[in-house]
Amino acid sequence: MTSQFNLRPLATSDADWIFEACQDQEILKWTQIPRPYTHHHALEFATTMSGDVEVWVVESDRPVAVIGVHSINPATRIADIGYWCAPWGRRQGAMKSGLTQFLSKTEKNPDVAIVQATIAESNLASRKTAEAAGFTLVGAADRSCNCGGEEVSAVNYEYAFTSAGFSTLPL
Repeated sequence: MTSQFNLRPLATSDADWIFEACQDQEILKWTQIPRPYTHHHALEFATTMSGDVEVWVVESDRPVAVIGVHSINPATRIADIGYWCAPWGRRQGAMKSGLTQFLSKTEKNPDVAIVQATIAESNLASRKTAEAAGFTLVGAADRSCNCGGEEVSAVNYEYAFTSAGFSTLPL
């Protein structure tokens, strides 16, 4: 049975669950979060978004995942995103649902034509999630990913909105 997931903006009150989630070894392995990740880090992120343009929370009966827009290039209209899912939200369709809802919201943003995710080549779970949400592998990234403090090769996934205003969002 798949739970119903909703997407909402990040709130300061998210600090506690973000702190709890970011103790997970998989999140520590595949992201650039500080190590050790303290409650202060979580509160700072929930309060300031730590430099992201916007941050969304995926939730059902409790918050389970985060999608962050790191930047939007005004010349290319490419939004660079990252995402992670707490252990209690994995293998339930939470991240796919959250990404699909995020793409639906972002499609209305005239400043964005393409959403891009740079993912560690060896992060098969994140790559599979991007593909399930409708992203296309476009090839090797021109930069590496810092995963757990180690630089690893990366690939780029993109989701392009059509010029007619219709997308190819998965059903």
